[in-house]
Amino acid sequence: MPIKIQAGAGSTDPMVISQDDYATGRLNFQQHYYLANCNSIFGGQDLTIPWATLNAAVNAFCTQYSLSPSVVALRFVYCYDVASNCLYLRLQLCQMQQSGVDTYNLLAAPVAWYQITNGSMVATQVTDLSDPVYLSNFYYSDNAVCSASALQPLSGDGGQTYVRTITYPWQNEVYQMYVDNQGTANFQFSMGACSYVRTDSTSECLWPHGLVLYLRTAAGIPLLDNSDYIVMFHNKGADYGTICPPNCNIYITPQVSAVNAVENAGT
Repeated sequence: MPIKIQAGAGSTDPMVISQDDYATGRLNFQQHYYLANCNSIFGGQDLTIPWATLNAAVNAFCTQYSLSPSVVALRFVYCYDVASNCLYLRLQLCQMQQSGVDTYNLLAAPVAWYQITNGSMVATQVTDLSDPVYLSNFYYSDNAVCSASALQPLSGDGGQTYVRTITYPWQNEVYQMYVDNQGTANFQFSMGACSYVRTDSTSECLWPHGLVLYLRTAAGIPLLDNSDYIVMFHNKGADYGTICPPNCNIYITPQVSAVNAVENAGT
């Protein structure tokens, strides 16, 4: 996902996403991901669930396995339901273990699995780290103007190029966003399909499928704007997830030094 630098308030953290950033990312996704024949009509592109549901699941996971919230990661798997013509997500809660200065391994156990559709997060017995239905139904285009003849199937290379999962740290990114927005139990948690151009080794394609995580009020109002704040995630989204491929089974802490990556470019 892209490097984001919050200007004006002294923050150089690369995780934050403004309202304009989010709108750009959503447009980029819509211009580069399709069903067959350049069909862009499908749901599930911006999913929302109660914050309390997600928070309770993480707390239960930590309690059951005696884990600190600081070592919990959220690994999202991109999925698609043909019958409803909607994207959805599978969520794996897992443990991070530091393996380098900025790198953490994602351990195979303990884990907990959930399925996320719009408005709902429920436990699931499906534990695959990819969804063949998503990969076999979606197509990618480098160009913003779709041409059916130029579409590339996500499954065309056996799943080695296009993103299957994206991973975020719970405490330092997701929960911190909640704290920075003075969160309440009736907040909502949203996950928007976005894309930002990448020209470095963090992606195998120019426009990777990513997620911007952000909060909504109980009334559904997005907590996103374009103002600058001393508090990092106040009215900002979070998007610096580690994508697989190319970085599978690990989480990499974002580095400010990577600001030479192209930001928010459109086509």
